[in-house]
Amino acid sequence: MSADYGRLGERQRGMQLPLLEILSSLLLLGAILVGMFELVNYSNDKESLPTDLTMAGIAVGGLSESDALARLEAAYVDQPIQLYYDGNPIVLQPAEINFRLNSDAMLAEARSQNSQEKNFWAGFWNYLGRQPVAAVTVSLSAGYPTSDLRGYLHDIAARYDTPPGEARVDLNTLTFQSGAFGRELDIDAAMSLIDSILYNPDPAARRIDLPLSSAGASSVNMETLQQAIFDLMAAMGFNYAGDQTLASVYIMDLSSGEEVKILADVPHSARSVIKIPIMINIFRDQLVLDADTSYLLTESILCSNNSSSNFLMQTAGTGPDAFDFETQLRLGLNQVSCTAQALGADHTFISAPLYVADRAYEFEAAVCRPSTPGNTAYNTNADPFAQTTAQDMGVLLAQIYDCANYGSGLAVLYPDDILQTECQQMIEVLSGNRIDRLLELGLPPGTRFAHKNGWGIETSADAGIVFSPGGDYVISIFTWELDTDGNDLPTLASWELIEEISRLTYNFFNPAEPLTIRREPLNAFGAIDCVTVESPELVNLNDIDQNRLDENGLPLSTACYGGAGDCRPFDNWGRDAQ
Repeated sequence: MSADYGRLGERQRGMQLPLLEILSSLLLLGAILVGMFELVNYSNDKESLPTDLTMAGIAVGGLSESDALARLEAAYVDQPIQLYYDGNPIVLQPAEINFRLNSDAMLAEARSQNSQEKNFWAGFWNYLGRQPVAAVTVSLSAGYPTSDLRGYLHDIAARYDTPPGEARVDLNTLTFQSGAFGRELDIDAAMSLIDSILYNPDPAARRIDLPLSSAGASSVNMETLQQAIFDLMAAMGFNYAGDQTLASVYIMDLSSGEEVKILADVPHSARSVIKIPIMINIFRDQLVLDADTSYLLTESILCSNNSSSNFLMQTAGTGPDAFDFETQLRLGLNQVSCTAQALGADHTFISAPLYVADRAYEFEAAVCRPSTPGNTAYNTNADPFAQTTAQDMGVLLAQIYDCANYGSGLAVLYPDDILQTECQQMIEVLSGNRIDRLLELGLPPGTRFAHKNGWGIETSADAGIVFSPGGDYVISIFTWELDTDGNDLPTLASWELIEEISRLTYNFFNPAEPLTIRREPLNAFGAIDCVTVESPELVNLNDIDQNRLDENGLPLSTACYGGAGDCRPFDNWGRDAQ
C-alpha cells in the first residue's frame, strides 16, 4: 500500500503547469509586440513632419510634407491680395506675378532640425518615453521677379490713371484756365506695400489701398499764350502768315526772360516805332538833355512829329565834317542804325530822314546795314529806308527796362554814355504816349504802359512795356495788309487784332483780375490826338504829365492839345466833333 501512495504523489506533482514561466513569456512576448508596434508607429511618424513644427508662420506639425506644402500654398500662393484703386477693387493672384515658395529649401530646413533625422534610436527612446519634442520653426522662403510686379502695376496705371487736363483759353472772355489735376498710381510706393503683404498669410492683412498721387495740372505757360494767340487770330479771321496779311508778335516776360515769337523776325516798315532807337541815340549823345532837346523828344514820342525826330538825329550827328544840316543828319541816321544793331536790334536801320514834305530831306545816307537778313520767307513790302522787326523793338525795350530797374541793359553796353536815370526818363516819356488804341486799348484804364506806335501804308505797329500787377512784360506787334483798296491806310481789323492780342496777353499775366470785356475806343475810327506842352521850359522828363494832364488825364491850361504847330482847344478827345 505504501508503495502505491508514493507513486500516486509523484504523478500528482508531475501534472502542475509552469504558470510563472508562461506568464513571463507572455509578458515578454507582449513587450516585444508593443515594442514592435511602437517601432512601427515611430517609423511611420518619422515620415511625417515634427509635431511642433511651424513653417512660414503656419502650423504644419505632424503633416506629411505634401500636405504641409499644400497648406502653405493655400496661404501664400492661392490666397489673393485685394487691391483698391480709389475704391475700385482689383484682385491680385500672387501667381500672376510668379510668386513662388522655395519648398525644397524650407523642407530641408525642417528636416535638419528634426531630432529623428539626427539619431534614430535616441529619438525612438524619447518617443517611447513620450518625452516632449522641441518646437521647430522654419522661416518663409519665397520670391518673385520684381519686374513682373512692376509690369502688373503699370498695366493697372494704364487702365485707371487719369491724365491732367490741358490748359486752355476762353476766346469769349480771353481768359486762361489751367487744366484739371490728374491722378496717377505711385508705382514705387505700391510695390513696397504689395511686397510686404505677399509675405503675410493673414487674410485681414492682404488688403491695401493703392497709393495715388495728383498728376500736376497742365499749367498756363508761354506756350499756352502762343497757342491762344494763334487761336485768337483764327477766330478773328486774320491769316497771320498769308499772301495778303501777316502778323508778327514778340512778347517777353521781364521777370523770367521767356518769350513768345510769332514771325517776330520778319522785316516790316518801321513807321514811327523807329523813334524808339532815335530816342536811345539822343540820350547816348547827351548825358543830360537840355530843354530844347527834351521838348523835341516829347514831340517825337508823344505826337510822332517827324520834324522833331529828324532834328533829334541831326542834333546827334556831330563831328569835324558836320558843317551843314544834311551832313549832320546823315551822321545821325548812321548813329541811330549802328546803335540799334549794337543793342541787339539786328535787323533795324533808318537810312533816310522821316517824311516832312520838304525835298531837302529826301536823300539816303550810308548807314550800318544788318549783317544778316531777317526772315525772307515773307514779304511785307517793307520800306527800303526804314525797317525793323517785332523782336528788334522788343529787345530794345527790354534793354531800356533792365537799365532803368537794375542799372544793366543799356547802361552796361554804354557805361560812359547812358545812366540809369536816363533810362528811367526814357520810360517816363514813353509812358506819356496815349492814343487809346492798339496795344493800349487792350489794357485796363490806368495801367502804366511805356510804348511807341506807328502806322502807315499797309503797316500798323505798336511796341511797349506793360507794368501790370501780375508782372511786367514787353509786347511788340506789327501787322501787314496788302493795300488792295488803294487808300494807303491799314484797316481797323488789324488794329482790333492788335488790341485783342494785347488784352489776351494782359489776362495771361493777370489771371486773377483779367480784362474780360473789350474796351470801346474814344475814337471808333482812329486814335485820339496827342498832348504835349506849350514850350520847352515846361517839359519835365521825370514827370511827363506835369504841365500836360490833370489827375483825370485831361489837358491842363499849359498843355498843347494836338502837338506843336497844331495847339487847339480841347474837344473831349474828338467826341464833340462827332
